[in-house]
Amino acid sequence: MGIREKFVLAVMIGVAAFIALFTLSLLEQRKVVLAAYEARNASVVDLTVSMLQQIDARRLDGQMDLKAAQDQAKATLRALRYDNGDYIFVLGLDGGFIVNPGFPHLEGTVPRDLVDVEGRPLLSRLADVAAQGVGTVRYRYPRVHGGESVEKTSAVRLFAPWGWVVGSGAYVDDVQTMFAKRARQFAMVVVPLGLVLIAGVFWLARSVAVPLRDLVAGVHAIRRGDFDRDVSHTDRADELGQLAEAVESLRQVAVMADDVQRSRELMAKVFDTSREAVLITDHSGRIVLASAALCAISGYAATDLVGQKASILKSGHHDDEFFADMWTRLINGGAWEGEVWNRRANGEVLVVYERISAIRDDSGRILNFVAIMHDVVEHSRNQRGARFLPMHDPLTNLADHDLLAEQASRMLAKASRTGRPVALLVVDVDDFAQVNAAHGMVAGDEILRFIALRLMKVVRGADMVARLGGDDYAVLMEDYSGVAEIRAVATRIIEAMHAALSVGDSKIGISVSVGIAQAPQDGRGFTQLLKAARAAQGLVKAGGGNGFHLIGQDAAA
Repeated sequence: MGIREKFVLAVMIGVAAFIALFTLSLLEQRKVVLAAYEARNASVVDLTVSMLQQIDARRLDGQMDLKAAQDQAKATLRALRYDNGDYIFVLGLDGGFIVNPGFPHLEGTVPRDLVDVEGRPLLSRLADVAAQGVGTVRYRYPRVHGGESVEKTSAVRLFAPWGWVVGSGAYVDDVQTMFAKRARQFAMVVVPLGLVLIAGVFWLARSVAVPLRDLVAGVHAIRRGDFDRDVSHTDRADELGQLAEAVESLRQVAVMADDVQRSRELMAKVFDTSREAVLITDHSGRIVLASAALCAISGYAATDLVGQKASILKSGHHDDEFFADMWTRLINGGAWEGEVWNRRANGEVLVVYERISAIRDDSGRILNFVAIMHDVVEHSRNQRGARFLPMHDPLTNLADHDLLAEQASRMLAKASRTGRPVALLVVDVDDFAQVNAAHGMVAGDEILRFIALRLMKVVRGADMVARLGGDDYAVLMEDYSGVAEIRAVATRIIEAMHAALSVGDSKIGISVSVGIAQAPQDGRGFTQLLKAARAAQGLVKAGGGNGFHLIGQDAAA
C-alpha cells in the first residue's frame, strides 16, 4: 500500500474514529441531559412538596384551615413557571387533575383517554407510582391541546397529608432535538476539517460537562441549604442555559421556603419567650403546644404535655358545674376568663387567672382553643409590691389578720355614723389536727387552699374573706338585709364543705364550725367583735361542730 493510500486510510480511520467518538459523546450527552432533566424534575417536585409542607404546617399551627391552605397552594403552583414555561401539576389518588396550569380545563376531571407507553391509563399509572412515595414515569402526552402525543418523563411524589400527587415533567424529544442538532452540524463539516472537528468535539464536550458539573453542584448546594451560592451559566442561550435558569428558579423557591421556615422559628421563639403562660389545644382539648412560661409555672416539660388532654392540669377542686359553664361560654361566646385552680406536676395547687379563646375556621367550626394564663399569687405580688406580702396570707392569697382588722375598723367606723350593721363570721375546720396527722402537712396545706376557694365561691361578692391563721378563717359582711341573709351565707359555707376534697389519690371529708357576731350589739370594735364570734364558735364546737351559731340567737344550725 502506498503512502497516499495509507494517508487516506489514516484519514478515514481518523474520521471514523472521530465519528465514533463524536457519536458516543452525543449519546453520552443525551444520557447526561436526560438525567439532568430527571434530576431537575425530582428536585422541583421535592421543593414543591417542601413548600406544601410549610403551608400545611401553618394550617396545623391554626393559622388557616385545610381549604384555605389548599387554595393557597393551588394558587402558588398555578403561578409557578420555570425552564421556559414548564409547570407543576397535581393529581388526586383517583387519577383526577387537581392543578394543571398547561390544560386548566382538565382540572377537576379524570381523563380516561391518556395512556402511557405501555397502553395503561396514564393518570392511574402516575398515581400508582406516587402512592409508593416517589418515582419516575415515562408516557406519551401532547405538547399542546389537541396536538400529537410525544414521549415525556415525569417525576411524581405523594404529599400524603392531602392525598396529592405532585409531578413535574420534561419532553424526551428535547433531548432528541439536541442530539439531532449535533449530528447535523457534523454532517455539514467537510472531511478535510476532521481534525478541527475532533478538536471541536473535545471543546464541545468540555463546554457541556463543566456547566453540567457546576449545575449539579448547585443542586447539591440547594439540597444542603446553601442558598448563597450563585448559579452560573444562566447567560447561555442553549439548553444548558435553560437548565441553569431552572436551577436558579429552584434556588429561589428554596430561599422562599427557607424564609418561611425562619419565620416559623421566629414565631416559635416569640411564643416561648412570652412572659404569659400559653396553652394551645385542638378542638377536642388535646394539647398541641405549651409555652416555656407554662412549663415553668406548672413544672411539666413540654414533651409531657403535648398530646395529653388539658385535664392533666386539673386539681380536682372545681365541680362539673364549673366546667360545664366554661364550655358553654366557649362554645356559644367564643371566650371565657376567670380564676382556675390547677395542679402542678409535683401535686401542688396552682391558682391562675386564665383567658381562653376559641379559634374557628371560615365555616364557624372550632379548630383550636388558646389559653393565656398567669400565676395569681405571683401576679398579685408583682402588681401590689412590697405591701402585698405582709397584708396577705402566702398560702391561700387571702387577706391576713392585719388586713381584716384594718378593713373591719373602716366598716365599723362607717357603721357608727350610718347605723348599718356589720357581721363577722369565724370559720374553723373541725378536727383539723387529725386530718394533718392522717394525711400529712402537704395534704393539710392543700386542704387549706381548697377551703379558701370554697369560701370565696359561696360568700357574697362584697364580702371579705381572710385567713386568721392555721385552719381559722373569717368572713366580714356589711350592707346585708338582716339576720336571714347572714344565716343564708353561713348555711352555704357549711354545705360547701360537705363535698369531699381530692388530695392526691385520697378523698377527704371535712366539716367546719362557724361563729357569728354583729356590731354594734356584740361589740363596737374589731377585737370585741372577734372575741364574740369566737365565743359563738365555741358553742358550736361544744355541740359536735358542723354548724353555726349567731350571738343572741337561741338555736345553732
